[in-house]
Amino acid sequence: MLEGSAPRLLARRIRQDFACFGKGKAFQMKTRRFSNMNQLSIALVACGLVGTASATDPHYSLVNQQVGINAITVPAPGYTGQHDRMTGGMSVGDFNNDSWPDLYISGLGTVPDMLYINQQDGTFVDEAELYGIAYMHFGVGSAVGDVNNDGLPDLYVVSYGPSSAQAAVNKNLLYINNGPDKNGQYSFSEQAEQRGVNDIFGIVGGKGVCFGDMDLDGDLDLYVATWGFFAGGNRLFENDGTGHYTNISAAALPANQTIIRGFTPKLVDVNNDRYPDLLLTADFTTSFLYINNGPDKNGQITFRDTTEESNIINNNNGMGATVADFDGDGSLDWFMTNIFVETANYFNTLYMGLGNNESENPMFLNQATTRGVGDVGWGWGVVSGDHDNDGDMDMVATGGWPSWPSVPTRFWSNDGAGNFADKSIIANLTFNINGRGLIQFDYDKDGDLDLAFVDNGGPFRIYRNDLGFDEFTRYLRINLNTDRHPCLAPMGYGTRVIATYNGKDHLRVVDGSSGYLGQSELTIHFGLAEMDTVDQVRIEWNDGSITTLVDVAADQEMTVYAYHPLDLSEDGALDFFDISQLIHFYMAGDPRADINGDSKVNVLDIMDYVSRFNTPCE
Repeated sequence: MLEGSAPRLLARRIRQDFACFGKGKAFQMKTRRFSNMNQLSIALVACGLVGTASATDPHYSLVNQQVGINAITVPAPGYTGQHDRMTGGMSVGDFNNDSWPDLYISGLGTVPDMLYINQQDGTFVDEAELYGIAYMHFGVGSAVGDVNNDGLPDLYVVSYGPSSAQAAVNKNLLYINNGPDKNGQYSFSEQAEQRGVNDIFGIVGGKGVCFGDMDLDGDLDLYVATWGFFAGGNRLFENDGTGHYTNISAAALPANQTIIRGFTPKLVDVNNDRYPDLLLTADFTTSFLYINNGPDKNGQITFRDTTEESNIINNNNGMGATVADFDGDGSLDWFMTNIFVETANYFNTLYMGLGNNESENPMFLNQATTRGVGDVGWGWGVVSGDHDNDGDMDMVATGGWPSWPSVPTRFWSNDGAGNFADKSIIANLTFNINGRGLIQFDYDKDGDLDLAFVDNGGPFRIYRNDLGFDEFTRYLRINLNTDRHPCLAPMGYGTRVIATYNGKDHLRVVDGSSGYLGQSELTIHFGLAEMDTVDQVRIEWNDGSITTLVDVAADQEMTVYAYHPLDLSEDGALDFFDISQLIHFYMAGDPRADINGDSKVNVLDIMDYVSRFNTPCE
């Protein structure tokens, strides 16, 4: 059985972490018996161990059998060093473009990699062989992105090579999506070497990976982290617009001779200038924050190191990471899992965003312990999302390490102001595993966020959120499609979405959803509580243009398309029809002919349109 003995594990957790019943004496399970989980939960709430239950708390059900995913994730011998203990990842992507999320799981060299295709009925089927990726190798991190701008999601995988041989360098994989054949079957072609991303460093040690449009030129660039014993092992690759890459690390990144033990990278704008910054969560106090300077006079992107200036100084053993606006103040916050060692003052870190200083560099303040998220044992994977659909961003975290004190999974419920209570017992996430990768996605499209966990050396776990449809758990889910805008990165990467309802602005950012060794879904998820309408949805595309929706109905998943401002016919092409439409708008005095945005319709708009038409992305 996957669940084990929940009461026994909870008893261990209480003995290790808390003093409760009695006059300051440590609580011992043998002195107090509970006949069922409800009595135990009540006792734990009374002790302050878990948050108080509410009618809208999520309840998760283990559904491996029901959905047809019964994988075992056991690393094969041969990863070298401790890399076998650190591995175990997965990524979400809609690999057959049917609008339902599919799931890639690394086989870790013991079994071939798996690609579970969503059957749209709550079940999955492993079609890795049909797609051409049933490869048995030393797999590590992965990420999903449309690297060649053809509207199809591709898959990048960090690999140490086939598990039939010794772990080796230059073995990373880039699976290019071929789309459907004449029978409708999708497949991939492995093209990492010919596209320049098979090699990241001359040692075995690659870990997490993320995509992002660092130069805002409309394609996805790539960053790959390395955990190694040599300086310079982390790599930044620039996309040339066709899905071919050049390593620009030396030219773009600050000189750094530190031995960076990289785990989880993210490309996300944290100083509000639209250019994605580089946030690397790394081991042994080597996490850093590099702020994007934008292009220089030659068009070259460079970054500056603001790690200390931005107050990213308390991170000891950074593993997994997530970025979100937890307190609703409009600034992004950065959470990192760590190893919990209370006697050494080692905790998780939650860097709350404070806005920019006079140098336009972001400032942060670590408040993990005061906000209730300091401890997940030996932490690894973490995700943030509105798991109870009440409007704020919660967190789920997992961890574990051989011979280390075992700590259960955490479900941290947000009170709306960025303070958290552990409700893992109430949510039925009471298991202890050797957790590594963790992702969230709404696999059954019922309007709440489901979870999947990789147990390093154990059975894979998928948990369905049974929050259910209720008048107090309304939702809105938004997919962003930029295929019809030639200057925007695919899949909405870099977009900020602000939904206004219940008197508040709720910020979400499409940052790739990269986490420890994998990636969650890219769909924007808003929990609306009891609201049946969203007053306004403001979509801030990363070219500076804005799409505004008003009075958006709750309880739906919608797709919003981006169009170039010159694409007046909104057909995804810049051609004669747009010029004809401009003339029509101009003759009618239609505000849509105000191309230069001066609130006037005159000949200057025609001149501006013509000058921009041939070079629309400059």
